[in-house]
Amino acid sequence: MKQLLIPLVSFLLLCTGCGCRQPELCLYNLFEQVDSSPPVFLAATMINQYNATLTFNEPIGHDSASLRCGQNTITNTSVSDTSLTLSLAKPLKMGESLALEGRVEDLRGNSLQFTTELWAKNSNPAQVLINEFTTKGSETNPDRVELLVTGRGNLAGLTLYAGVPEDWSDRLVLPDRWVERGTYLVVVFGKGDYDATNYPSALQTGLGSNNGCLSIAQSPEWESPLIDAVVWGNMSTTTFEGFGSASLLSQVNHIYGCGHWNSKESKHVIDSNTSTATRSLCRDRLIDTNTSGDWYVCATKNATFGSQNSQEKHIP
Repeated sequence: MKQLLIPLVSFLLLCTGCGCRQPELCLYNLFEQVDSSPPVFLAATMINQYNATLTFNEPIGHDSASLRCGQNTITNTSVSDTSLTLSLAKPLKMGESLALEGRVEDLRGNSLQFTTELWAKNSNPAQVLINEFTTKGSETNPDRVELLVTGRGNLAGLTLYAGVPEDWSDRLVLPDRWVERGTYLVVVFGKGDYDATNYPSALQTGLGSNNGCLSIAQSPEWESPLIDAVVWGNMSTTTFEGFGSASLLSQVNHIYGCGHWNSKESKHVIDSNTSTATRSLCRDRLIDTNTSGDWYVCATKNATFGSQNSQEKHIP
């Protein structure tokens, strides 16, 4: 028995490996060396109004797919290696989504059941920048974020996150609306009084008062690329490398990895200490170097949501 135990333990150790980034877990029958793990669902992307592609981590059996969506009809499916393409009977309208349930098998017959959401493809997305925001809102001046359109296009599906696509506390998916360059959009993240033309966020939970981040992505799909992001902090928090939570630390690392902030250190974020509900954090003349130097705190009661930023700066 001892002679059999030593090789088996050695084999398990070799399979486990070491290091901080492990490969995807694969289960094998130790005696038959057969793959026993189901496929992993990676992404769902609309190609146009009628067709979508689902992507998995391994080849899918050609006749194994079973898909259903209550609000539409799937007219055709086809499989090519790790991708599954489906066709819808009715077009998915801009700014709308469709719940999809499915089951697939890999070439060994290991099955996966999944649910996902398909979002309509925006072929002409507007270009936007985060231009002004407050994080210490009140009932009369709730937390707000101003987006400035820097390139004409459609807003449909553009998504503003308190956080990042994979980890957020609140968000807004913008509707189907064509906008011109120079248009200001105001998103309200906190409960309270605000202009009826503003967009309320989904949960109205407010932003992180002292430490936090915002990001905007091209669509609500979790693998969607970011368009812009900002990070702020009070410069005095000591936990989790100065960010105060493991979640925010992870979000900042994601933003840094995407190239939308130039540092993952808390000492290089926008200083939020002197901001208030009416002293907003403002982008300076549309400068976008992904650094805290792009931003300043405006003078008291000089927040200008919905119009050009005040150039009167707060002097501590």
